[in-house]
Amino acid sequence: MTRIRRRIRRRAALSLLAAGALAALLAGCGSSGSNQVQHVTATGPLRGVSSIPAPLQGATAPRIRQTDDRGGTLDTNALRGTPYAVTFLYANCPDVCPLITQEIVTSLKDIGGDAQRVAIVAVSVDPHGDTRENVASFLKRHGAPDNFHYVIGSQQQLKPVWRSYFAAPQIPGDPESSHTAAIWLVDGQGRLRGKFDAGQAFNPADLAHDFEVLLKNPAGTDAS
Repeated sequence: MTRIRRRIRRRAALSLLAAGALAALLAGCGSSGSNQVQHVTATGPLRGVSSIPAPLQGATAPRIRQTDDRGGTLDTNALRGTPYAVTFLYANCPDVCPLITQEIVTSLKDIGGDAQRVAIVAVSVDPHGDTRENVASFLKRHGAPDNFHYVIGSQQQLKPVWRSYFAAPQIPGDPESSHTAAIWLVDGQGRLRGKFDAGQAFNPADLAHDFEVLLKNPAGTDAS
């Protein structure tokens, strides 16, 4: 797993640098894996908070309004009141994307019945290859539940989303994963609250913990 993730670590680092650059700009302007299921009890601060630049903590999450794999439209504005995670995948990915998906699915299982109170928004980084059929097959193959959404579209449609989340798309023709791998955590009030670098192994229980914290604290304060 470590060897596979090393292939995209450089892209993840570039994404973090881009986020850091925006954070510095905001500050200058004065703007404010295991598959074993275990139930998570949320105590303490958010575990993904250390990976997000401080000035972005609590900033309004960029809106996503795109066609999803089911033929409808996913609008994150409609997720108001629901904590959700944003990540970047492509269905023909040979290695990293299946691992990220499995880790997210495991985190949802970890929180048990509360899993239906959160949502996952995956954004395609391969407009050509991510057809509705390919994406549906990918999600089914990896046991993704109904609240695991996957938005697709043309490069022109998806590029603003990639840019707003500092994500580099998959390089066309590259047989290995070369896109940015990250998981952004958004609270029920639509604010950025954390970020996990999925270019490196992370514990699904940490994402589950952070979801539980946000579910128990709708105002967005960390549990203690």
